[in-house]
Amino acid sequence: MTTSRHRQARTLLLLAACASSVACSAADIANFNSPNTSQLENTPNAATVNTTVAGVIGGSRAGAGTWAATLGIFGREIMNLDGAEPRNVLALLIGPLEPGGFGTDAGWTNSYRNLRTATTLLSVVDNVPDYSAAQKSAVKGFVKTFMALEYMNQLRVRDTFGLVFDVPKNPAEQGAFITRDEAFTKTAALFDEALTDLNAGGTAFPFALTTGFTGFNTPANFVRVNRGLKARLETYRGRWADVLTALNGSFISTAAGTAATFNTGVFHVYSTASGDAVNPLFDPAPRAIVAVPEFLTDARLRADGTRDLRATSKAVVGTVTLATQSISSNVRPVVYPTNVTPIPLIRNEELILMRAEANIGLGNRAAAIADLNFVRTNAGGLPALAADFSGDLVTELLYDRRYSLFFEYGHRWVDARRYNRLGELKRQLASHRVFPLVPIPVDECNQRLAAPPRGCVNVLGN
Repeated sequence: MTTSRHRQARTLLLLAACASSVACSAADIANFNSPNTSQLENTPNAATVNTTVAGVIGGSRAGAGTWAATLGIFGREIMNLDGAEPRNVLALLIGPLEPGGFGTDAGWTNSYRNLRTATTLLSVVDNVPDYSAAQKSAVKGFVKTFMALEYMNQLRVRDTFGLVFDVPKNPAEQGAFITRDEAFTKTAALFDEALTDLNAGGTAFPFALTTGFTGFNTPANFVRVNRGLKARLETYRGRWADVLTALNGSFISTAAGTAATFNTGVFHVYSTASGDAVNPLFDPAPRAIVAVPEFLTDARLRADGTRDLRATSKAVVGTVTLATQSISSNVRPVVYPTNVTPIPLIRNEELILMRAEANIGLGNRAAAIADLNFVRTNAGGLPALAADFSGDLVTELLYDRRYSLFFEYGHRWVDARRYNRLGELKRQLASHRVFPLVPIPVDECNQRLAAPPRGCVNVLGN
């Protein structure tokens, strides 16, 4: 990894006043006076480790806008029509994507900075004198879960280009690139290592968590988040039985078809307090971010002739039309109505749709239809599929994932690639391209000129 990605991440989100509480708002635990690397490595104690754990959470939060916005552009969920930054169209919709081009870092630097922090933390946690054995295990399980999440994030972006898995302690050393399949295997194993640690983690975490972790702020409860994220990984590589196994240990629930039930999960939270951050996707006017024009018109009709509730609750026809470079839209996303609206990390609605997808993959049509109907009737207000529905369930699943998970995590682009349906994503102009993956950043390529990774190439798109 390059030296810049080995700088100790600035840790956000922790203050001693909140260190013993089970949940704090983001504002309650903001602290820019983070421990430096030498403090963490030479004299590790509960205070410095707890603050660094908070930094790992903050590092994860720093990528949330990228996954929703940049991947949302690739997947034709939204467009960024900021007139002051034409590259949001020229680079991300026309291309080609170049290793040194606009937007192609796509979270790489942030992910590996966070992984560097997490790796350092894991190397010292056993030396913390004021932690019990259970507390050390709890820290390991939590941090490993977020490390696995970062690897999964980059696998979503780089796909067959692979990634670097081992992050050497010495910044001058380079971790080796491994293939996508090797990285999937190692990431799955890391989720499972984290599970083992969490199960030995006692009754409470020794560090504070934000209100975005409400209901999942103990090792025993966070296990269910770990399993939900593991299910997402297994979904990406089509290991359907493993998806169901992971979901069985997650927080999946169809006990009630309410918004609160669908929204149960873990969220990145924001505030306007000094030292904290606001939601990077908030754009009420809008100034730059619009939904693709077809988002509302592609939505299916309810019995009364109105559109799918998931569409009309997440986007509206606005009074402002944004236009640039011969494309325009007046469809305004309303997913993030305030600058402190949380961004989901994972929600129950996604878990239910993952179970439906796994059952489609296993040929269990009745079980898949039951889950699809639970989501589409309760969240969308749509008519249910018939119990003997004989049509293409993958098409139905992808429709539901498009509208249930809109503008959350770049799901649609990844889903289209997984099912070889990138060609179905609408291009606003004939000059536009859909890209299957993103190159390795140029700084990474420049460190390996003797044997450049296969991802150090332009991606032309189709």
